[in-house]
Amino acid sequence: MAAAMVGIHLYQESGWWKYNRTSFHFREDLTYGRSVDKIGHIYGTALWAFSLRKIIGWANVPDHSALLLGSAGAFLFQTFVEVEDGFSTWGFDRVDFLSDLGGALWPIAQYHSDALKSVNLKMSYKPSSLLHKPSGGGFAGQKHLVMDDYEGQTFWLALSPDGLLPRAAASVWPDFLNIAVGYGVRDVSGVAGVPYSVVFIGLDYDLKKIIPQTSSFLVTLSDVLNFIHFPAPALRIHPTTVAYGLYY
Repeated sequence: MAAAMVGIHLYQESGWWKYNRTSFHFREDLTYGRSVDKIGHIYGTALWAFSLRKIIGWANVPDHSALLLGSAGAFLFQTFVEVEDGFSTWGFDRVDFLSDLGGALWPIAQYHSDALKSVNLKMSYKPSSLLHKPSGGGFAGQKHLVMDDYEGQTFWLALSPDGLLPRAAASVWPDFLNIAVGYGVRDVSGVAGVPYSVVFIGLDYDLKKIIPQTSSFLVTLSDVLNFIHFPAPALRIHPTTVAYGLYY
């Protein structure tokens, strides 16, 4: 995990900060990425929190303590990234900071709320044509990295339809099949046109209902895979209506 954090730092240093150092300052960007970047901060921090919780738990730390330590560790790492941004042209973005806090608190909220246990934040990703290309943002040396290739990212909020369906439908609905709402952005660079949001409604899979929960390895595997939205039928409902047999 430490190696992963160092690797991400070096990745960001090379792609973002190296040629854009300045004095520390605050700067909010509420338009770039049409908030996909903010959702990414929530998702990324929640994923870090999960990973740290698992690692700490393997050291026989009680689960609730591992949960709190994992969330705290993830939030501290993301705050370190924001501070680094503060010493670059981008500036310390307080909205990003609050999004990081939301991502750190999300697994804690899930732990204490039965209703939230059936809700999962997921991501699907297909590299866009912007990946590894200059950002066009006017910052020296900046290229689009995987983590800010927003045009290739779609974030999903997946939930079990239990309790939402009529009783007759609920009795035949597969228990591994969820309903998901997806959000993404297109033309984010502004080169091909004005950036715009896309919204989807689709199906999603609860891997904990598909993978047998018979060992700690399988439990962890299903938890990890539940951060990913796998290809599934979807309907784009904004800005135009498009049906997809499989969307990823």
